[in-house]
Formats: sequence, C-alpha cells, structure tokens
Amino acid sequence: MKHQQVLEKLAARGLVRAMDEELARWVQHQMRPPGRSHAEIERAVLPPVLRRWRCLLDGEDAGAASRNVARVALAALLHKYGFQDPHTTAAALRAVDDLNHDVVLSDAFERRSPEIKELLASAPVPLTRRPRRPRALSFLRPGDVISFEVSGRFHGAFVRDVHDADEFPVVEFYAGSFTRPPTWAELSGRDAAAERGRARFGVVGLAQLPDPAHQVRAVEARRPLPPAGEEPRPGEGLWTLTDLMSLQEDVFRLFGDRAPDET
Repeated sequence: MKHQQVLEKLAARGLVRAMDEELARWVQHQMRPPGRSHAEIERAVLPPVLRRWRCLLDGEDAGAASRNVARVALAALLHKYGFQDPHTTAAALRAVDDLNHDVVLSDAFERRSPEIKELLASAPVPLTRRPRRPRALSFLRPGDVISFEVSGRFHGAFVRDVHDADEFPVVEFYAGSFTRPPTWAELSGRDAAAERGRARFGVVGLAQLPDPAHQVRAVEARRPLPPAGEEPRPGEGLWTLTDLMSLQEDVFRLFGDRAPDET
C-alpha cells in the first residue's frame, strides 16, 4: 500500500495538505546542509514537528475522531519522508482501530486497515533527495492578533505586515505568557516582548486561520495598535526571518524560562 492511498482514505484533505506541506518545507530545510547523516536529520526534524502537532493531538478542543485522523496522517507522512517516531506510530496504530470501532471512515478504510497498519509499522525508507519546497502563502492580514502555543504556554502576537504578495506575515510578540489563549483585553496596551524589533519575526509557513494544528489561534482581527516599544535603530534590522517550526525555539529564547502569567 502506498502513503497516498492511506492519506486519501482519511477524508481530511485540508489537514493532510497542511501537514504535508509543512513537512516538505521542514525536511527540505534540514537536508540542505551537505554531509548530514539520516540520523542527524531525523533528530532535527522530529521534535519541532511533534511539538507543533501535539497542540491538536493532546488538545481538548477537537473531537476524538479528528485527533485519531490526525494521528494516522502524521505517522503516514513522517513515514513518507523517511522518519518514524515510536510513540507516534503506536498512537496511529491504536487510532486505526478506534476509527474502525467508531465507524468514522469508509468501509474501504476498514477493509484495508491491516495493510495500513503494516505500512505504518514497517521501517521507512530514507529520502535520497530533498523534497520540493512548497510555495509560501499566508492569509493573515496586518492588524490581526494571534495566540501562539508552545509546550502549554500561550503568547500573543500582532501581525505588523505581510511580506511580498502574501508570502508570509511579520509578527511582533507581546510581553508575557499565559496558561490559556489570551484575549485582546489582556494584550491591548502591552509592551513588546523585546525592544527595538527583537520580538519581530517574519514567519514562513504561518499560513492560515483556523490553524489545522491548533497551535495558532485568532484573538482579534484588524486592530490598529501593535505592542508598545522602541523602534529598531539604523542598521539593527527590522525583523528576523524564521519559519513556523523554528519559531518555537525563537519563542523559547525570547521568553526564557519564566512561568506563564496567572491571568
């Protein structure tokens, strides 16, 4: 059985497409430096991907069926790109059984479940060439306010600009972190998380709301006031270019180890 056949039987085209494009972009990025072993690439690829999609898989705002479909999709796509995480694979195998027990998908999915599980449990074949990089496109707009979750902490950010014909948004983070998605009332009037543009990031791959991974959430639309703070000085740079996977580490560095605000 082929990966595409598994993915088509999940009947979740939007989710699969978003997940596939993210993995293609991230894997392509990690395979770019010459001389890296497959094991090195896998260690770089897996943690950010699993951290991002855990917001959906461990969240309570999606139904069990949606989470099970996502588990199978993630395991299948990781396998397609030559990677395997034992916990993700085990969860996907259980999800196949749960989807059949709850009669969520088609009879064809149930009939071919043994083949699906065999594929997911098999050793993946490492890629021999970099995947094609998908075109970056964002539907966010200047003035949008979003919440970005990393490891159970939520951070507010303001969309200052959209770069070069909707390619990617430039966001600036507000100071403070939260134990739940912040409201606009909690963010309005806050300072930036760092002065002189150091909390501003151009985020390739930050594409759409609602976010299929549930990591990015809409807070408010078209608000005119960004976080308060001193502007960059000449020669300091206006913002830092990053991507959706790397942004998680950027946020860790930006906010350090401080505990979430109890608000």
